[in-house]
Amino acid sequence: MVMLDRSPISEPVAQFHFKNRIYVTEFSPYECSGNLLAVGFQESILILEVRIPEEDDSIKKPEFEALREFRHDTRVQSLTWGPMTSQLVAPRCLQFATSGSDHKLRLFTTNNSQVSCKELKGHNDYINSIAYEPEVGDMIVTASDDHTARVWDSKVDASKALIHTFSLNSPGMSIHWHPYESGKLLVAQKSGTISLFNSVNYTPILSLDCCASPLLSADWCHANSLLVTAAVFAEIVQFDLSRPSLPTGRLSEHAEGCKHARFSRSTDAYIASVGKPGGSGATLKVTQHKTGLTILSNPKKIIGGGLSWHLRIPYLAVGNDRDIDLYKIAL
Repeated sequence: MVMLDRSPISEPVAQFHFKNRIYVTEFSPYECSGNLLAVGFQESILILEVRIPEEDDSIKKPEFEALREFRHDTRVQSLTWGPMTSQLVAPRCLQFATSGSDHKLRLFTTNNSQVSCKELKGHNDYINSIAYEPEVGDMIVTASDDHTARVWDSKVDASKALIHTFSLNSPGMSIHWHPYESGKLLVAQKSGTISLFNSVNYTPILSLDCCASPLLSADWCHANSLLVTAAVFAEIVQFDLSRPSLPTGRLSEHAEGCKHARFSRSTDAYIASVGKPGGSGATLKVTQHKTGLTILSNPKKIIGGGLSWHLRIPYLAVGNDRDIDLYKIAL
């Protein structure tokens, strides 16, 4: 039985400090690299290895080691990890993709000391979300403010990489491959529509209507792929794909608007969310989505650098100006 800590926790269990402002914070979602955390800045990406007491008996509180820094010609807009990333088995490799304020998609790979960066052009506005095909990482998808979602082949020449373009009715805010079935693709639009497509022939499978807008982010639950959540206006909207006609739940956690909503990767019990910046809106909350119980709240922080869950343990990393705040959710 899962026992919830019903007292909201206001402070992180660890805080990592940096010299520059943080724009992106993203844990790797893959078993061979689950302790790696990417931090995106104005002109670089820093890869950290995070050690936590639950997986390392030699430490009493979370620690990190900076593994490698990559130059980035423009501010990091979004970032996703690739499935070939591994620090546990040879050959060690880092694979990730970014978008920047110049609307380009960049694919980074390392082989020992060598770094490869491929630039893909095609979008004419901000790329809001990126996702690798989760099995081998040959394919990558993007969603953009230019009212398109695009499918790219990461292995071919940049001039031939674009495979397919989905025309959308509004800006594409989030895009995800199915966590375990690579033939399914989720695209969420700012208008409040979430669509599932066949990633082989690009035909639609089903559509979800949030019945509100603007939708600013959406997430496909890693621990239970029947669950989808979205940050829509001032609510966290939830869907169960086994009965997709209407949302199965709505949580009003951010009166001034909800910017991010992310399911925990280690359990389907928790959703982390952040309000829109401005006033008192940029508040971090973690909610037990089935009961609506808020189990963590931090109204003092101005959150601007994204949030991401650890793969195996319910730790949440939150980008906060020049700090990474690391929270632990009690089970």
